[in-house]
Amino acid sequence: MTDNNNIQKSDDELIRQMMQSAKKQAPENLKYRIMHQVETENALTRKKVAVQKEQSNNVLKDLIGIFGIMYMVLGIIVGGAYFMKGKDFVFSPQFLWTIVLIAFVFSLFWLMTRLDAYLREKKRKSHQ
Repeated sequence: MTDNNNIQKSDDELIRQMMQSAKKQAPENLKYRIMHQVETENALTRKKVAVQKEQSNNVLKDLIGIFGIMYMVLGIIVGGAYFMKGKDFVFSPQFLWTIVLIAFVFSLFWLMTRLDAYLREKKRKSHQ
């Protein structure tokens, strides 16, 4: 039985040696050519555009965010003016015009955000 195993091992070695001698060697620039082919295919294929999450254009969310900050600012200004200058200054026309100006600025900011959201949505729909 050991003779049979020895014959099989020697046959295996002979086959391996024959295959080693018949094996073709790759050319030196094969790696370069393969990488060049891969890069060319990547450049020519159309890439998938990453799907962007749609931004929430919730009017109520913007309204609460912007006007919530406005009321906090107004509260701080009115509180500071009341404690520093008194009740008469808070009800004076100059101070009330300041409050109206602040409210107008925040309202303009909210209007710009709504206009921007509208234009973005219009542009997105036209490109689809």
